[in-house]
Amino acid sequence: MGVFMEPMIDELIKAWDVGVWTYDRATESSFKMHVWYHYSLHDFLAYGLFCAWCVHGKFPCPICKEAVRFTWLKKGGKYSSFDKHRQFLSLDHPFREDIKSFTKGVKVTDPKPHLRTGAEVRAHIDALVPNQDGGFVGYGEQHMWTHKSGLTRLPYFDDLLLPHNIDVMHTEKNIAEALWGTLMDTDKSKDNPKARVDMAELCDRPKLEIRPPQPGQRWKRPKADFVLTSGQRREVLNWIKTLMYPDGYAANISRGVNLQTLRFSGMKSHDYHIWIERLLPSMVRGYVPEHVWLVLAKLSYFFRQLCAKELSLAVVTKLETMAPELVCELEKIFPPGFFLPMQHLIAHLPNEARLGGPVQARWCYPIERCLKTLRKKCTNKARIEASIAEASLREEVANFTTAYYKPNLPSRHNPPPRYNAGEVESTLSLFKGQLGSTSGSTPMRLDLEEWRKITLYVFTNLVEVAPFIQ
Repeated sequence: MGVFMEPMIDELIKAWDVGVWTYDRATESSFKMHVWYHYSLHDFLAYGLFCAWCVHGKFPCPICKEAVRFTWLKKGGKYSSFDKHRQFLSLDHPFREDIKSFTKGVKVTDPKPHLRTGAEVRAHIDALVPNQDGGFVGYGEQHMWTHKSGLTRLPYFDDLLLPHNIDVMHTEKNIAEALWGTLMDTDKSKDNPKARVDMAELCDRPKLEIRPPQPGQRWKRPKADFVLTSGQRREVLNWIKTLMYPDGYAANISRGVNLQTLRFSGMKSHDYHIWIERLLPSMVRGYVPEHVWLVLAKLSYFFRQLCAKELSLAVVTKLETMAPELVCELEKIFPPGFFLPMQHLIAHLPNEARLGGPVQARWCYPIERCLKTLRKKCTNKARIEASIAEASLREEVANFTTAYYKPNLPSRHNPPPRYNAGEVESTLSLFKGQLGSTSGSTPMRLDLEEWRKITLYVFTNLVEVAPFIQ
């Protein structure tokens, strides 16, 4: 990627030093516009390629870099961020002295890791010593630099506070997917036998350890408090099957419910976004112990506040204090195999919200939707770029042509309504606004309980009925 980016880096340097002549239509004059690199946005793997830091191995965090060394899980065969967040807490926090809930017998006295500035990153990159076999001396043991990023050639790189963004969409999706699989005990659960063996080695949780069975008996994994039973999973899936959302709010995830196998499939990134922020606290309430539910509700609240359309400085400051404590509370509940680099990134999200603002301009939802639109335009797999370009030209020509159609002809500029706008609107305040959908109606027979609910709703929300009730 670095080779392909070199021409773009040259253009960025020229656009900043020399400038680019640009025409201003409002003043009908030309001016010299200076362009600068603001920040980049990728998923986690592309993040590592773009910033030249390998996101695998014992130093996978491109923000903490070598200041945080992950723990190798022998049975899980991966690096874990378990018990690496107590050092982000204040020095007098009680979690630092806890030798039972985290790694057994370990107290944390290390200060909060120092996050390097742009000048420090440039100095560290310039100090790298090339290796004769390729790469740099100390790779994998002292650092994880794979190459020298061309962005360091920018004259203002030292002043960039947020050169790269953590994609909140993929981070939230991966955390929610791991949490869903663990709670519902699916094939992707992080609470598997290998995780229990690693937990027995690192943690002091004897009730969850897998013990050798008696002669003639099978191995048995003790049930954890955060895992739902088979009956509870069936109730949850039945509840999800009856969920209804406002129009355009979320996809109909009830279609993925299979009550025969107690499986749930087909959830996309936005479905996990809705689930972890809106459905999670209600779904597990009463099924898990209160202390577990409070932590899960806190996680849901954290992402709900982080993904808000407006952010205040007071909320961001609260989230910065809340994030490392939240990860530590999750570590007290879930096994070490649950904590991958994605879970560690929770500690950095509030700081990036302070520097970059609301996440709506810094996550991959609009990019993914645009890529989906481009993929749909590809009709010839042998000529992908040409096929997309030709389809884009046809769409542009059709768009300008339909602007001259008569108003009564449906087109992109005059689309057919989604709702029956021609129906006679009711004069009652409860039924004003958008009317029924343009799709066909479905006959339905209401039972007595549903009639009672509808009647109660009308009596509660209809203003015209209020005088009679009083």
